[in-house]
Amino acid sequence: MSTTPHTPPLLDVTDLRVHYTRRGVNVRAVDGVTFGVASAETLGLVGESGCGKSTIAKAVVRLIRATGGRIEFGGHNLGSAEGKELAALRPRLQMVFQDPYSSLNPRMSVRASIEEPLIIHGRGDSRARGERVHDLMGRVGLARSVERRYPFQLSGGQRQRVGIARALSLDPDLIVADEPTSALDVSIQAQILTLLEEIQRDLGLTYLFISHDLGAIRQLAARIAVMYLGRICEIGPAGSVLDNPAHPYTVALLSAAPVPDPIVEARRERIVLRGDVPNPANPPSGCRFHTRCWLRTELGSPEVCAHDDPPPTARAGGGLVNCHFAEHVTNRRPMSGDRPEASAAQHVQGGPA
Repeated sequence: MSTTPHTPPLLDVTDLRVHYTRRGVNVRAVDGVTFGVASAETLGLVGESGCGKSTIAKAVVRLIRATGGRIEFGGHNLGSAEGKELAALRPRLQMVFQDPYSSLNPRMSVRASIEEPLIIHGRGDSRARGERVHDLMGRVGLARSVERRYPFQLSGGQRQRVGIARALSLDPDLIVADEPTSALDVSIQAQILTLLEEIQRDLGLTYLFISHDLGAIRQLAARIAVMYLGRICEIGPAGSVLDNPAHPYTVALLSAAPVPDPIVEARRERIVLRGDVPNPANPPSGCRFHTRCWLRTELGSPEVCAHDDPPPTARAGGGLVNCHFAEHVTNRRPMSGDRPEASAAQHVQGGPA
């Protein structure tokens, strides 16, 4: 699924599946995911914990192997790349991890952590690497005075800046950011998001940005893919998905997000999803969301939801949605554009419990 009809995506994921066995049970962590990310674009991947977002991130950067499907990056098949081909591709795609403390080696200083990729890939001599480290520290807002410090001597925001500098060291084309702000204080989150925006603008980077924070997604992403139980249920332009969701799960997810308007927040209701997320080792037949779907209940529980997997269909505003009754989602809630911050939830009832 490319982002434009004429430009092939930098990252093209087709029918991606990642299954693994845990205690003799086959778990379908990711089960048929398709999306594309154009050069210099940000695709936001959002969903509840356990829906497969981080598994996709690890598969894209080849930290784990996909069970099936195809991942193409810059015209290369990442799934089959080995040896020299894979080694040549690795500098071009890097990852920023969720926890900046556990992702840094506690025995390595700031300088050593940022310099390590340069050493591994044979980039420059000691003097050139030192200059590169200082340039990167300046770009991410770290003072030179911290280069000899160790992770335990840094704040959470400083540690994440080190992680971002390390990811930038090899001049990548794509950065996969897996919940890069979730372990940080709110004030620091805003700084890191602004930093990522500035870096993308200056360097023309492509982001696959994974988060459960809809505010962060709104700020960074040009397009959004919403995941549920190992699959994408809706994908489209960020403004369209957030302000006019076409899938009942997206509606519930948005309704759980607080609205920065006390009047709107006080009068709106939440859609509380009943039951638990099904076991990915034994997902429901038909639409995977049908066991918790509030729209299916309102429509009298049509059997098609339980038996037939909904095909991707075009959604209003662009993109695709996987729902048999998406038109009911769109038509039942007139949306207001008076307040961009509130419009996504102004007429929405509730969210996941």
